[in-house]
Amino acid sequence: MSVTDLTTFGWDEFFQANFETYARDGYTAGRVALEHKNLFRVYTRFGDVLAEISGRLRHEAVNRSDLPAVGDWVVIRSRPEGERLIIHAVLPRRSNFTRKIAGARTEEQIVGANIDTVFLITSLNQDFSLRRIERYLMVAWESGANPIVI
Repeated sequence: MSVTDLTTFGWDEFFQANFETYARDGYTAGRVALEHKNLFRVYTRFGDVLAEISGRLRHEAVNRSDLPAVGDWVVIRSRPEGERLIIHAVLPRRSNFTRKIAGARTEEQIVGANIDTVFLITSLNQDFSLRRIERYLMVAWESGANPIVI
């Protein structure tokens, strides 16, 4: 895939303003499309590429929400070896859709970042629950996204 214009993926003045200091240092921006354990597929102006988190970013992360998630805009630079790109920072999020991590821990997991609209879909069968729709609406509003019930 050859991408030349990041606005297709949501790049705007908000992200540009937060990226300015990195741009002066020769970094590039990209948007996380997929997350595979320790690898990320990132859309860049050069196309989609594989990237991994820098050791410094991983070390300085206080919790999981400090690391990239799907939808995040990240600061990247290519490696001298040229294999994968390195993610050096995560730009501030405009919104984030979260849930509790499965298990006994109370840590938050970011399901998606920088989401503008969330479509809530439910069946009208015997399992229909108005209370469930209300809960999902609250989660969507709290994320910063605009919910639409279908």
